[in-house]
Amino acid sequence: MKLAELGRRAPWAVVLIILLAITLSVLPFALFPDTVTTTQTALATVCSIVLLVFALFGLVHDTYSAWQLVVVLCLLLVAVGIGLVAWRYVEESRSLPVTESVKLSKGAASLETGEKAVIRLRTPAPRDRLRLTFEADDLGYGSPCVPSSSLRVTGGADGRRPEARIGEEISVALDPEKRTVRLEAELVSDPGCELSLRVARAVLDND
Repeated sequence: MKLAELGRRAPWAVVLIILLAITLSVLPFALFPDTVTTTQTALATVCSIVLLVFALFGLVHDTYSAWQLVVVLCLLLVAVGIGLVAWRYVEESRSLPVTESVKLSKGAASLETGEKAVIRLRTPAPRDRLRLTFEADDLGYGSPCVPSSSLRVTGGADGRRPEARIGEEISVALDPEKRTVRLEAELVSDPGCELSLRVARAVLDND
């Protein structure tokens, strides 16, 4: 059966298959307009073209009936949509290690009690919370200061000032709408203590 003859016998099938193919090509952008990538859109477009050619070839050569192809394409469209939603959920909920992306101000190399180090981070994706773990080395003489020292972090989205011992995790609330994070870590230690501070671990996640 030629394509022209198919258009006369089952025009609705041709139109519906083309519409389904177009829908598949724009599905990622329609579901996730803020996060869809060029690669994802291109892949969806290629898949829709392949399916369109396959469907029209099957109709022209009477391999499949119009109803069979329409049903299969509808089921495929639903499956792709569910898969994209599941993928989006996994992407938005998984933890993101960002240790290498955290920047400390130069003052962190020599920090005395009461002084603050500035923490900067450009988040790769929206998250509600930043979990930080710091390490430090003693720079002064005398008794070790690290075991008794802690850090108090300010600048979180909730206005709180979480504090934890060095080596323990500090959880800081973030504003998901902002992609730039700026925090301050204040050293709480004994008088005369001087430490060199560094970030051992930084993870972004959701509550």
